[in-house]
Amino acid sequence: MRDDSGSSFELSRRGVLGGLVTMGAASAAAGAGTVALFSDEETSANNTVQAGTLDLTVNGTGSNAVIDVSNVVPEGEGSDSATLRNAGTLPGYLTFGITGFRTPENGVNDPEADASQETDPFGSNSGGSHTGELGQNLELRVKLVVDGTDEYLIGHEPVNGDDGYVLASDVDLGPYDLGELRLSPGQSVDFVTDYRVYNAGNEIQSDSVEIEAGFALTQEPDQITLPETRTVDATAVGPSGDAVDAGVEFDLANPFGQTATVTDVHIQPTDTDLVLVSDETGGTNYDDYTYNSDVHLETPDGDTDGWVDGGSGEFDVPGWVDLGSDGWSAGAQQEAVLSPGTTATVNLYAFRNESGNKEEMTGKRVRVTFDVSLADGTETFVPLVAETPGD
Repeated sequence: MRDDSGSSFELSRRGVLGGLVTMGAASAAAGAGTVALFSDEETSANNTVQAGTLDLTVNGTGSNAVIDVSNVVPEGEGSDSATLRNAGTLPGYLTFGITGFRTPENGVNDPEADASQETDPFGSNSGGSHTGELGQNLELRVKLVVDGTDEYLIGHEPVNGDDGYVLASDVDLGPYDLGELRLSPGQSVDFVTDYRVYNAGNEIQSDSVEIEAGFALTQEPDQITLPETRTVDATAVGPSGDAVDAGVEFDLANPFGQTATVTDVHIQPTDTDLVLVSDETGGTNYDDYTYNSDVHLETPDGDTDGWVDGGSGEFDVPGWVDLGSDGWSAGAQQEAVLSPGTTATVNLYAFRNESGNKEEMTGKRVRVTFDVSLADGTETFVPLVAETPGD
Protein backbone atom coordinates (compact mmCIF):
# COMPACT_ATOMS: atom_id res chain seq x y z
CA MET A 1 0.00 0.00 0.00
CA ARG A 2 1.69 3.20 -1.14
CA ASP A 3 1.34 6.57 0.57
CA ASP A 4 -0.68 7.94 -2.33
CA SER A 5 -4.22 6.70 -2.87
CA GLY A 6 -4.05 6.69 -6.66
CA SER A 7 -3.64 3.58 -8.76
CA SER A 8 -1.07 3.14 -11.47
CA PHE A 9 0.09 1.11 -14.40
CA GLU A 10 3.31 0.75 -16.33
CA LEU A 11 4.49 -0.97 -19.46
CA SER A 12 8.10 -2.10 -19.17
CA ARG A 13 10.37 -5.10 -19.48
CA ARG A 14 11.04 -7.64 -16.72
CA GLY A 15 13.72 -6.32 -14.43
CA VAL A 16 12.38 -2.77 -14.31
CA LEU A 17 8.92 -3.49 -12.97
CA GLY A 18 8.07 -0.64 -10.69
CA GLY A 19 5.02 -2.06 -8.93
CA LEU A 20 2.89 -0.42 -11.59
CA VAL A 21 1.27 -1.73 -14.89
CA THR A 22 4.13 -3.22 -16.83
CA MET A 23 4.33 -3.83 -20.52
CA GLY A 24 7.80 -4.10 -21.73
CA ALA A 25 10.19 -3.26 -24.39
CA ALA A 26 13.33 -5.29 -24.46
CA SER A 27 16.22 -3.30 -25.79
CA ALA A 28 17.44 -6.19 -27.87
CA ALA A 29 20.07 -6.72 -30.51
CA ALA A 30 19.29 -10.23 -31.63
CA GLY A 31 21.41 -11.19 -34.59
CA ALA A 32 23.92 -8.38 -34.09
CA GLY A 33 27.32 -9.14 -35.53
CA THR A 34 26.09 -11.80 -37.93
CA VAL A 35 26.39 -9.55 -41.02
CA ALA A 36 29.63 -7.71 -41.88
CA LEU A 37 29.94 -4.38 -43.62
CA PHE A 38 33.11 -4.19 -45.74
CA SER A 39 35.10 -1.12 -46.74
CA ASP A 40 37.81 -1.15 -49.42
CA GLU A 41 40.85 0.95 -48.47
CA GLU A 42 43.66 2.19 -50.70
CA THR A 43 46.40 0.17 -48.99
CA SER A 44 46.31 -3.36 -47.70
CA ALA A 45 47.35 -2.19 -44.26
CA ASN A 46 43.97 -0.51 -43.83
CA ASN A 47 41.69 -3.29 -45.06
CA THR A 48 38.91 -3.61 -42.52
CA VAL A 49 35.87 -5.73 -41.80
CA GLN A 50 33.18 -4.04 -39.75
CA ALA A 51 30.23 -5.84 -38.16
CA GLY A 52 26.84 -4.23 -38.52
CA THR A 53 24.67 -3.53 -35.50
CA LEU A 54 21.06 -3.90 -34.47
CA ASP A 55 20.16 -1.59 -31.59
CA LEU A 56 16.58 -1.02 -30.46
CA THR A 57 16.15 2.06 -28.27
CA VAL A 58 13.18 3.44 -26.36
CA ASN A 59 12.79 7.22 -26.33
CA GLY A 60 16.38 7.61 -27.47
CA THR A 61 17.93 5.46 -24.73
CA GLY A 62 18.40 1.80 -23.89
CA SER A 63 15.69 2.09 -21.26
CA ASN A 64 13.10 -0.66 -21.10
CA ALA A 65 10.29 1.54 -19.79
CA VAL A 66 7.66 2.02 -22.48
CA ILE A 67 4.63 3.29 -20.56
CA ASP A 68 4.54 4.51 -16.95
CA VAL A 69 1.30 6.05 -15.70
CA SER A 70 0.70 6.83 -12.02
CA ASN A 71 -2.30 7.97 -9.96
CA VAL A 72 -5.07 6.83 -12.28
CA VAL A 73 -8.49 7.44 -10.75
CA PRO A 74 -12.08 6.25 -11.30
CA GLU A 75 -13.43 7.50 -14.63
CA GLY A 76 -9.96 8.79 -15.50
CA GLU A 77 -8.55 8.38 -18.99
CA GLY A 78 -5.52 9.38 -20.99
CA SER A 79 -2.82 8.37 -23.43
CA ASP A 80 0.91 7.78 -23.25
CA SER A 81 3.48 6.96 -25.90
CA ALA A 82 7.07 5.94 -26.47
CA THR A 83 9.27 5.95 -29.54
CA LEU A 84 11.01 2.75 -30.64
CA ARG A 85 13.95 3.36 -32.94
CA ASN A 86 16.40 1.21 -34.84
CA ALA A 87 19.59 2.98 -33.77
CA GLY A 88 21.82 0.43 -35.48
CA THR A 89 23.37 0.26 -38.94
CA LEU A 90 21.37 -2.72 -40.23
CA PRO A 91 17.67 -3.10 -41.02
CA GLY A 92 15.81 -5.31 -38.57
CA TYR A 93 12.43 -6.92 -38.00
CA LEU A 94 10.45 -5.88 -34.94
CA THR A 95 9.05 -8.63 -32.69
CA PHE A 96 6.63 -8.22 -29.80
CA GLY A 97 5.11 -10.52 -27.19
CA ILE A 98 3.54 -10.49 -23.73
CA THR A 99 4.89 -12.91 -21.13
CA GLY A 100 2.43 -12.33 -18.30
CA PHE A 101 0.81 -9.77 -16.06
CA ARG A 102 0.07 -9.20 -12.40
CA THR A 103 -2.58 -7.16 -10.61
CA PRO A 104 -1.09 -6.48 -7.15
CA GLU A 105 -3.32 -5.28 -4.32
CA ASN A 106 -0.46 -3.39 -2.61
CA GLY A 107 -2.27 -3.42 0.71
CA VAL A 108 -5.74 -2.23 1.72
CA ASN A 109 -6.36 1.13 3.42
CA ASP A 110 -9.47 2.24 5.35
CA PRO A 111 -11.66 3.52 2.48
CA GLU A 112 -10.59 0.61 0.31
CA ALA A 113 -11.55 -1.91 3.00
CA ASP A 114 -15.03 -0.35 3.23
CA ALA A 115 -15.67 -0.69 -0.53
CA SER A 116 -18.22 -3.37 -1.37
CA GLN A 117 -16.09 -4.71 -4.26
CA GLU A 118 -12.94 -5.12 -2.14
CA THR A 119 -12.14 -8.77 -1.48
CA ASP A 120 -8.99 -8.43 0.65
CA PRO A 121 -9.01 -7.46 4.35
CA PHE A 122 -7.62 -4.23 5.77
CA GLY A 123 -3.84 -4.13 6.23
CA SER A 124 -0.68 -2.68 4.75
CA ASN A 125 0.45 -6.13 3.56
CA SER A 126 -2.97 -7.40 2.55
CA GLY A 127 -3.60 -9.00 -0.82
CA GLY A 128 -1.46 -10.80 -3.35
CA SER A 129 0.05 -10.37 -6.78
CA HIS A 130 -3.23 -11.16 -8.54
CA THR A 131 -5.91 -9.93 -6.12
CA GLY A 132 -6.06 -6.21 -6.97
CA GLU A 133 -9.27 -4.93 -8.56
CA LEU A 134 -7.71 -2.42 -10.98
CA GLY A 135 -7.22 -5.05 -13.69
CA GLN A 136 -10.99 -5.55 -13.82
CA ASN A 137 -11.57 -1.81 -14.28
CA LEU A 138 -8.65 -0.66 -16.43
CA GLU A 139 -9.22 -0.72 -20.18
CA LEU A 140 -6.40 -0.52 -22.72
CA ARG A 141 -6.00 0.14 -26.41
CA VAL A 142 -2.43 -0.29 -27.67
CA LYS A 143 -1.08 0.39 -31.13
CA LEU A 144 2.07 0.96 -33.15
CA VAL A 145 2.07 4.00 -35.41
CA VAL A 146 4.14 3.12 -38.47
CA ASP A 147 4.63 5.88 -41.03
CA GLY A 148 1.37 7.47 -39.90
CA THR A 149 -0.63 4.21 -40.01
CA ASP A 150 -2.15 2.70 -36.85
CA GLU A 151 -1.39 -0.99 -36.28
CA TYR A 152 -3.36 -2.20 -33.24
CA LEU A 153 -1.79 -4.75 -30.90
CA ILE A 154 -4.37 -4.71 -28.10
CA GLY A 155 -7.94 -3.73 -28.91
CA HIS A 156 -8.88 -2.23 -32.24
CA GLU A 157 -9.72 0.98 -34.04
CA PRO A 158 -13.02 2.54 -32.89
CA VAL A 159 -15.81 1.55 -35.26
CA ASN A 160 -19.62 1.66 -35.22
CA GLY A 161 -19.86 2.68 -31.58
CA ASP A 162 -17.29 0.11 -30.43
CA ASP A 163 -14.37 2.09 -29.04
CA GLY A 164 -11.99 -0.89 -29.24
CA TYR A 165 -10.82 -1.06 -25.61
CA VAL A 166 -9.88 -4.35 -23.88
CA LEU A 167 -9.86 -5.01 -20.14
CA ALA A 168 -6.32 -5.28 -18.79
CA SER A 169 -7.27 -8.59 -17.18
CA ASP A 170 -8.26 -9.97 -20.62
CA VAL A 171 -5.02 -9.19 -22.44
CA ASP A 172 -3.76 -12.25 -24.35
CA LEU A 173 -0.37 -13.69 -23.50
CA GLY A 174 2.11 -14.90 -26.10
CA PRO A 175 3.53 -13.57 -29.38
CA TYR A 176 1.78 -10.85 -31.38
CA ASP A 177 1.83 -10.78 -35.19
CA LEU A 178 3.45 -7.58 -36.47
CA GLY A 179 3.35 -8.73 -40.09
CA GLU A 180 7.14 -8.76 -40.67
CA LEU A 181 7.49 -5.12 -39.66
CA ARG A 182 10.92 -4.03 -40.96
CA LEU A 183 12.72 -1.01 -39.50
CA SER A 184 15.45 0.58 -41.59
CA PRO A 185 18.48 2.07 -39.81
CA GLY A 186 17.31 5.22 -38.07
CA GLN A 187 13.60 4.44 -38.57
CA SER A 188 11.23 4.95 -35.65
CA VAL A 189 7.74 3.83 -34.73
CA ASP A 190 5.51 5.10 -31.93
CA PHE A 191 4.08 2.77 -29.30
CA VAL A 192 0.85 4.38 -28.09
CA THR A 193 -1.35 3.29 -25.18
CA ASP A 194 -4.80 4.73 -24.56
CA TYR A 195 -6.27 3.91 -21.15
CA ARG A 196 -9.34 4.58 -19.07
CA VAL A 197 -10.77 3.44 -15.74
CA TYR A 198 -14.47 2.73 -15.59
CA ASN A 199 -17.08 1.55 -13.07
CA ALA A 200 -14.60 1.71 -10.19
CA GLY A 201 -14.56 3.12 -6.68
CA ASN A 202 -12.35 2.97 -3.61
CA GLU A 203 -11.59 -0.71 -4.18
CA ILE A 204 -8.87 0.24 -6.71
CA GLN A 205 -6.96 2.51 -4.32
CA SER A 206 -3.24 1.67 -4.39
CA ASP A 207 -3.86 -1.24 -6.81
CA SER A 208 -1.64 -1.63 -9.84
CA VAL A 209 -1.34 -3.60 -13.05
CA GLU A 210 2.00 -4.92 -14.30
CA ILE A 211 2.26 -6.33 -17.81
CA GLU A 212 5.59 -7.96 -18.67
CA ALA A 213 6.31 -7.87 -22.37
CA GLY A 214 9.18 -7.49 -24.76
CA PHE A 215 10.28 -6.11 -28.09
CA ALA A 216 13.25 -7.35 -30.06
CA LEU A 217 14.90 -6.33 -33.31
CA THR A 218 16.15 -9.25 -35.37
CA GLN A 219 18.04 -9.66 -38.60
CA GLU A 220 15.49 -12.03 -40.13
CA PRO A 221 11.71 -12.32 -39.65
CA ASP A 222 10.65 -15.04 -37.20
CA GLN A 223 14.26 -15.38 -36.04
CA ILE A 224 13.03 -15.43 -32.45
CA THR A 225 9.61 -15.53 -30.84
CA LEU A 226 8.67 -13.49 -27.79
CA PRO A 227 8.08 -14.53 -25.15
CA GLU A 228 10.52 -17.41 -25.30
CA THR A 229 8.23 -20.38 -24.74
CA ARG A 230 8.86 -24.10 -24.43
CA THR A 231 6.39 -26.55 -25.97
CA VAL A 232 5.78 -29.61 -23.79
CA ASP A 233 4.11 -32.91 -24.58
CA ALA A 234 0.72 -33.22 -22.91
CA THR A 235 -1.92 -35.92 -22.59
CA ALA A 236 -5.67 -35.51 -22.91
CA VAL A 237 -7.17 -37.11 -19.78
CA GLY A 238 -10.55 -37.77 -18.23
CA PRO A 239 -12.52 -40.18 -16.05
CA SER A 240 -13.02 -43.73 -17.25
CA GLY A 241 -16.30 -44.01 -19.11
CA ASP A 242 -16.47 -40.36 -20.19
CA ALA A 243 -17.21 -39.77 -23.85
CA VAL A 244 -14.46 -37.15 -24.06
CA ASP A 245 -11.09 -36.56 -22.42
CA ALA A 246 -11.64 -32.95 -21.36
CA GLY A 247 -8.52 -32.53 -19.22
CA VAL A 248 -4.87 -31.85 -20.00
CA GLU A 249 -1.89 -33.27 -18.11
CA PHE A 250 1.80 -32.39 -18.53
CA ASP A 251 5.06 -31.92 -16.60
CA LEU A 252 6.46 -28.74 -15.07
CA ALA A 253 10.16 -28.76 -14.07
CA ASN A 254 11.97 -26.51 -11.61
CA PRO A 255 15.23 -25.53 -13.37
CA PHE A 256 16.06 -22.53 -11.16
CA GLY A 257 18.55 -24.14 -8.78
CA GLN A 258 16.49 -23.03 -5.78
CA THR A 259 13.09 -23.70 -4.25
CA ALA A 260 10.23 -22.47 -6.41
CA THR A 261 6.66 -21.73 -5.27
CA VAL A 262 3.95 -21.75 -7.93
CA THR A 263 1.41 -19.14 -6.84
CA ASP A 264 -0.80 -18.62 -9.90
CA VAL A 265 -1.58 -20.27 -13.23
CA HIS A 266 -2.78 -18.51 -16.39
CA ILE A 267 -4.70 -20.78 -18.78
CA GLN A 268 -5.18 -19.75 -22.42
CA PRO A 269 -6.45 -22.38 -24.89
CA THR A 270 -5.68 -21.86 -28.56
CA ASP A 271 -9.23 -23.01 -29.32
CA THR A 272 -11.31 -19.91 -28.51
CA ASP A 273 -14.46 -22.06 -28.16
CA LEU A 274 -13.00 -23.23 -24.84
CA VAL A 275 -14.05 -20.61 -22.29
CA LEU A 276 -14.17 -22.45 -18.95
CA VAL A 277 -12.13 -24.80 -16.81
CA SER A 278 -14.31 -26.53 -14.24
CA ASP A 279 -14.90 -29.99 -12.84
CA GLU A 280 -18.31 -28.59 -11.75
CA THR A 281 -18.87 -31.04 -8.92
CA GLY A 282 -15.75 -30.49 -6.83
CA GLY A 283 -14.25 -33.85 -7.72
CA THR A 284 -12.88 -35.36 -10.89
CA ASN A 285 -12.80 -38.93 -9.59
CA TYR A 286 -10.48 -40.15 -12.33
CA ASP A 287 -9.78 -43.83 -12.63
CA ASP A 288 -6.03 -43.55 -11.98
CA TYR A 289 -6.14 -40.72 -9.47
CA THR A 290 -8.58 -38.50 -7.60
CA TYR A 291 -7.37 -34.93 -7.45
CA ASN A 292 -10.76 -33.37 -6.65
CA SER A 293 -9.63 -30.06 -8.08
CA ASP A 294 -9.84 -27.98 -11.25
CA VAL A 295 -6.10 -27.20 -11.23
CA HIS A 296 -3.66 -29.59 -9.57
CA LEU A 297 0.13 -29.81 -9.34
CA GLU A 298 1.30 -33.19 -8.06
CA THR A 299 4.83 -32.87 -6.68
CA PRO A 300 7.40 -35.52 -5.64
CA ASP A 301 7.54 -36.79 -2.07
CA GLY A 302 8.94 -34.16 0.24
CA ASP A 303 7.59 -31.24 -1.79
CA THR A 304 4.18 -29.58 -1.48
CA ASP A 305 1.31 -30.29 -3.87
CA GLY A 306 -0.69 -27.35 -5.18
CA TRP A 307 -4.37 -27.21 -6.09
CA VAL A 308 -7.52 -25.18 -6.51
CA ASP A 309 -11.00 -26.64 -6.22
CA GLY A 310 -13.70 -24.17 -7.19
CA GLY A 311 -16.37 -26.57 -5.98
CA SER A 312 -19.35 -26.12 -8.27
CA GLY A 313 -17.78 -22.89 -9.55
CA GLU A 314 -15.88 -22.34 -12.74
CA PHE A 315 -12.80 -20.48 -13.96
CA ASP A 316 -13.06 -18.31 -17.06
CA VAL A 317 -10.30 -18.81 -19.61
CA PRO A 318 -8.20 -17.14 -20.73
CA GLY A 319 -7.52 -16.08 -17.18
CA TRP A 320 -5.55 -16.52 -13.97
CA VAL A 321 -6.24 -19.10 -11.27
CA ASP A 322 -4.81 -18.15 -7.86
CA LEU A 323 -3.66 -21.28 -6.05
CA GLY A 324 -3.71 -19.43 -2.74
CA SER A 325 -7.15 -17.82 -2.79
CA ASP A 326 -9.49 -19.08 -5.53
CA GLY A 327 -10.74 -22.25 -3.82
CA TRP A 328 -14.24 -22.51 -2.39
CA SER A 329 -12.71 -22.94 1.08
CA ALA A 330 -9.32 -22.68 2.79
CA GLY A 331 -8.80 -26.41 2.32
CA ALA A 332 -9.61 -26.19 -1.38
CA GLN A 333 -6.53 -24.15 -2.29
CA GLN A 334 -2.78 -24.47 -1.83
CA GLU A 335 0.34 -23.15 -3.55
CA ALA A 336 2.77 -25.72 -4.91
CA VAL A 337 6.39 -25.85 -3.72
CA LEU A 338 9.09 -27.61 -5.78
CA SER A 339 12.64 -28.34 -4.72
CA PRO A 340 15.47 -27.56 -7.17
CA GLY A 341 15.59 -29.99 -10.07
CA THR A 342 12.23 -31.64 -9.34
CA THR A 343 9.25 -32.03 -11.64
CA ALA A 344 5.52 -31.66 -10.93
CA THR A 345 2.64 -33.19 -12.87
CA VAL A 346 0.12 -30.51 -13.82
CA ASN A 347 -3.52 -31.43 -14.34
CA LEU A 348 -6.19 -29.05 -15.70
CA TYR A 349 -9.75 -30.37 -15.75
CA ALA A 350 -12.18 -29.90 -17.43
CA PHE A 351 -12.22 -27.61 -20.47
CA ARG A 352 -15.73 -26.53 -21.45
CA ASN A 353 -17.51 -24.48 -24.09
CA GLU A 354 -19.95 -21.60 -23.56
CA SER A 355 -22.77 -24.07 -22.95
CA GLY A 356 -20.78 -25.65 -20.14
CA ASN A 357 -20.26 -28.92 -22.02
CA LYS A 358 -16.93 -30.72 -21.78
CA GLU A 359 -14.77 -30.63 -24.90
CA GLU A 360 -12.34 -33.25 -26.22
CA MET A 361 -8.75 -32.04 -25.71
CA THR A 362 -7.01 -34.51 -28.02
CA GLY A 363 -5.02 -32.55 -30.60
CA LYS A 364 -5.41 -29.26 -28.71
CA ARG A 365 -2.84 -26.67 -27.58
CA VAL A 366 -3.03 -24.67 -24.36
CA ARG A 367 -0.71 -21.81 -23.40
CA VAL A 368 -0.10 -22.15 -19.66
CA THR A 369 1.88 -19.49 -17.79
CA PHE A 370 3.01 -20.06 -14.21
CA ASP A 371 3.74 -17.20 -11.82
CA VAL A 372 6.61 -18.43 -9.67
CA SER A 373 8.20 -17.00 -6.52
CA LEU A 374 11.80 -18.10 -5.95
CA ALA A 375 13.61 -18.58 -2.66
CA ASP A 376 15.79 -15.51 -3.31
CA GLY A 377 12.69 -13.31 -3.34
CA THR A 378 12.38 -12.79 -7.08
CA GLU A 379 9.24 -13.46 -9.12
CA THR A 380 9.25 -14.87 -12.62
CA PHE A 381 6.85 -16.14 -15.24
CA VAL A 382 7.26 -19.60 -16.78
CA PRO A 383 5.40 -19.75 -20.12
CA LEU A 384 4.69 -23.15 -21.68
CA VAL A 385 2.55 -24.46 -24.51
CA ALA A 386 1.03 -27.82 -23.62
CA GLU A 387 0.32 -29.78 -26.81
CA THR A 388 -1.68 -32.99 -26.94
CA PRO A 389 -1.13 -35.26 -29.95
CA GLY A 390 -3.96 -35.74 -32.43
CA ASP A 391 -5.74 -39.00 -33.19
